[in-house]
This record gives sequence, C-alpha cells and structure tokens, in this order.
Amino acid sequence: MDSIMQSILGGLTLWLLLCCLTFFHMIIIHLLSDGKLSRIILSLAEMLVPLVLSQILMDHIKYNNRAFIEKPVALLLIALVLTGIAILEILSCIRSRKRSLTLMSVKECMDELPVGICFYWDGGLTKLTNRKMNSIACKLTGSGIMDAESFKKTVFSDKEEPFVSTEDGKAYSFVYREDVYDGKPIHELLAYDITEEYQLTEELREKQKTALKINRRLKALNSTIQYLIMDKETLRIKIHIHDSFGEMLLMTKHCLVDPENTDKKEMLSLWRRNIALLKNEERESWQKPCFFSLRHADSLGIRIEMNGELPEDETLISVVDSAITVHVTNVLRHAEGDIAYISIEKTPEGYVMHFTNNGTPPCAPVKETGGLANLRRMTETIGGTMKINSSPQFEMILQLPEKAQEEYEIGI
Repeated sequence: MDSIMQSILGGLTLWLLLCCLTFFHMIIIHLLSDGKLSRIILSLAEMLVPLVLSQILMDHIKYNNRAFIEKPVALLLIALVLTGIAILEILSCIRSRKRSLTLMSVKECMDELPVGICFYWDGGLTKLTNRKMNSIACKLTGSGIMDAESFKKTVFSDKEEPFVSTEDGKAYSFVYREDVYDGKPIHELLAYDITEEYQLTEELREKQKTALKINRRLKALNSTIQYLIMDKETLRIKIHIHDSFGEMLLMTKHCLVDPENTDKKEMLSLWRRNIALLKNEERESWQKPCFFSLRHADSLGIRIEMNGELPEDETLISVVDSAITVHVTNVLRHAEGDIAYISIEKTPEGYVMHFTNNGTPPCAPVKETGGLANLRRMTETIGGTMKINSSPQFEMILQLPEKAQEEYEIGI
C-alpha cells in the first residue's frame, strides 16, 4: 500500500512541476508581450506555489515522511486548483493576444507583409527586420541582414532608388528613408516586389525593338518606292527627249527632201526647244552623285557627315554609291550608331575615302561577307584597293583611281 501511495505522490510531484513550468512560460509571455509588472509578479507567485510544494513532496518521499501520505486528497485538490489556474492563465493570454496589439503581434503582422522592411540604427544595428527582407538579403548576399548599413550600400551603389533581380527571376525595388525614433535617428529600408512590372517592362522593351526594326524596314521600303518613282520619272523624261529629238530630225530630213511641203516655222521651233534643253547645264538634286544612297541613309535615320567632294566619274560613282550603302547598313545593324562619317581626299592618283561612325567598336576582327565582299570585288575591278581596320574603331578605307580601268569601261 505504501508503494502505491509513493507512486501517487511521485505523480503529483510531476504534475506540480508541470504547473510550475506553465507559470514560468506565462512569465516569459508577459515579459515579451505587454510587460505589465502586476501580471509578472502574479505569475511569479503562482509559479512559486507548485515549486515549493513539489520540493516538499520530494523531500518527504525521500525521507519516508507519512504526513503527506495520509492526506492525498488535499494534495490532489491543491494540484487541481493550480492546474485550473494555469489553464485560466493560458486562456486569458490567448484572449488577450487576440484582442490586444502587442509587440509580437506587430512583428508577426510585418512578417506577413509582401514588402521587405528593415529599421536600423546608426552603425547598422537592426531594430526590426521582417521575414521578407531577410529572405531577399539571403538571395542577394547569401545570409540574413547582420549589418544593415553594409547591406544598404551593397544594394544602392550610388543609386537613388535601385532595383535588383535575383537568380529565381524576381525583381525588387528598394527605397531608403531617414526618421527619428525616441529622439534618435533611425533608418528605414523598404524592398518592393516589382517582378510583374519588370517582366512587363522587358516585354515592352522587346516589342519596342521589334517595332523599331519594322519601322526601319518600312522606311527602307518607302525609300525604295521613292527611288522607283524617280527612276520611272527619269525614264519618262528620257523617252520624251528622245522622241522630241527624233521628231526634230525627221522633220529636218523631210525639209531637205521636200522643202515646199514642210512647216519651217514648226521645224525651227523644235530646234529652238531642243537647243535650249541642251544648253541647260544646271543639274537637278537627284542628278548629283550618290543622291539615292544619301537619301536612303537619311530615311533610315542615319546622318551622314561628309568632308570633301565626291568623284564625278560615272564609273567611280557606282562604286562610291555601293560603299555608302554598305557603310550605312553596317552602322545601323552592327555598330548601332546614328552618324556615318565620310572623308574624301583628292590625290594625284585619284581619291582616298575614309568611312567611320559613332557606334560601338567591333569586339572582333570584321569578316568581309555579303556587302563588304561585293564592295571589295567592285573596287578591285576598277583598279582600286580596299582596307578595313577593326580597332580601335571601325574604319573602311577606299583608294580609287581618278578614272576606272579601261577593261571596266569597256565592260560598262
């Protein structure tokens, strides 16, 4: 019978120790949540009661004192009362936590926000950092925020409101502010998730690039249509001049054969009109050298800055025209520039032309394919030379003779 009572008293001792631990836990909760001194003292007193009783029970069990063994009901009632008090304390704490705003509830609320938040003092010591900001810091630096000032310098890097992207495809925008808390300066660092906006911006940028390419193609097509119209008008004028001269010659021949039946006034009028046409040496703008290639460059948004006079020889103009077209295409497509520089120097042997631009220099030696290969073939056919320099910037040098070689002229 004594062994059974000893077991009961041992169980009651453990029960009282559990009540003691519960009250100790409540003390910690009051310290962290509301910090009220009265609640802390009350919980401390509630913790001391089961602690003292459990110590007394252990001593009596150790020395086989029968005072408590003979009163198990009283001990059980005390344990039940303390258990009830502990349960009431826990329920009160839960209700208080749900109804009142505590420091822990503020921290939990900030941890649920989609915005990264960090408050820190001078020197980088953090006051409050939510879970989102620590997660972003781990993605960027490999660890949580230990020194907020260093993290801020890493993120901003002399930028007012930077945004950074992480390896998982997320993008964040950071905002920094300074304020005063309890009379001391405090720093606020916020991180906003702008992944969706960043992706939309990138998509818009790609669409703008595509639209720009389409716009350039449309400009080139419009320019080509204008050239076709000019060529058609030029051909019509040539046909008109040919017909006018043919009519004049036929009327002159008829006058020589049968002067009596020829309208001499009409014949003289035709002669005067054709002679006046031949005397008019002023050229139209479209008749100037390389007019079409220069107009084409302007339609593509490439400004040509030319220093010197273009060759007048017809056989050279075709090569120079091709050189300008190839250079403009390369400036637009590869160098991504908007200004093409052309320098023409007249020498006793002919012409030296330098082609440069304001775009990005080539990252590797330029390979002569497509337009450049065809341009070299045309240049060497008329007796000229072509040289390309890739560094420190792109430069194409053409050395052209004053007149094309005889073989080329015959081929023309």
